Amino acid sequence: MKRSKASIIVIVIGVIIAVLAPVWKWAIAPAFMKIPDDIEITSVYKGTIKMYADPEKMEFYPEGQQVDVPVAITRRDFSVPEKSDSEAAVIREQLEVVDADGNVFFEWDRYYALNRKNARNLPGHNSDTDRDGWYVMVPMGAEKITYQMWDDDTELTADAKFVKEETRDGNDFKDVAVYVYKAEGDVDRMVEPPMGLPKQLSGKAIKEVLGDPTLTLADDTMLPIEYYKTGSTSIVVEPRTGSMVELPDYHEEYFVNASLPGQPPEMIPIAVLDYKQTAESVAEAVDASAKYFGLLDLVTMWLPLMLLVVGLMLIIVGVLLGVRGRGAGVTEVAETQGEPPEE
Repeated sequence: MKRSKASIIVIVIGVIIAVLAPVWKWAIAPAFMKIPDDIEITSVYKGTIKMYADPEKMEFYPEGQQVDVPVAITRRDFSVPEKSDSEAAVIREQLEVVDADGNVFFEWDRYYALNRKNARNLPGHNSDTDRDGWYVMVPMGAEKITYQMWDDDTELTADAKFVKEETRDGNDFKDVAVYVYKAEGDVDRMVEPPMGLPKQLSGKAIKEVLGDPTLTLADDTMLPIEYYKTGSTSIVVEPRTGSMVELPDYHEEYFVNASLPGQPPEMIPIAVLDYKQTAESVAEAVDASAKYFGLLDLVTMWLPLMLLVVGLMLIIVGVLLGVRGRGAGVTEVAETQGEPPEE
């Protein structure tokens, strides 16, 4: 009897532990899949800015004499735990663009608040702007779908469509699976002028820029200047962590609306930016993402597998105890029945 009760208890415990395996994998583990507070990624890019106008003098270069400025871009994304909370992971992005002589062309310092579970931008939560869509990450466990990628220049989102699956090598991790997405934007108005250009110009300056002194515009009149841009880029994502590990091509074209108020827009190109991430930077980004694979495997694969194995082993032990218990009971009954009656 004691062995029978013990076997039932062991079997029940085994069933409970075995059932916990799928519960852990599909219900509990996702709760642990959150953006951590130890992100630290530095990305380096090389490219050129083709200038159609002198940004300081606001004078257009003669046709065919545009200036190509080689640039190096350094972007650093890192966690800010003191600004984060249980719902939002705050990521600080510092970007600096320098020319061949090391002079700072333009720079920014921004704070993004990302939903810890799906990496989507959250309003508030110590971000510096209320954003939509995704950037600087996509969800952990990225899918082969289209994501809405945020652009601070226009404060709009654009489709980043899944294109293909490839692999990338880090310095320590090799053949890491990645997803490639392609984003293309429309010609949209920019919230702030690009590359330090002025927000407004006097009537006199506008006449000089357009080379038309006959414009019916007072010299001291100040008019706001509208800037527009369009572009396209490829984004390479490590899907397990949602980290963007490479920008293999990035192209943006900038325009100024040269028309006067009330007239149809007249887009004049002022600059073209092209760059891509360096191979060394890509390898470092792949390693920075892949270092989390062990922890992800532990939470999503090894722990539920261990629960399943332990549960099944306990069930087997319980069944064996039950079988042995019944065997012992039969032997005792047989021995009792085989004894001669007492006189």
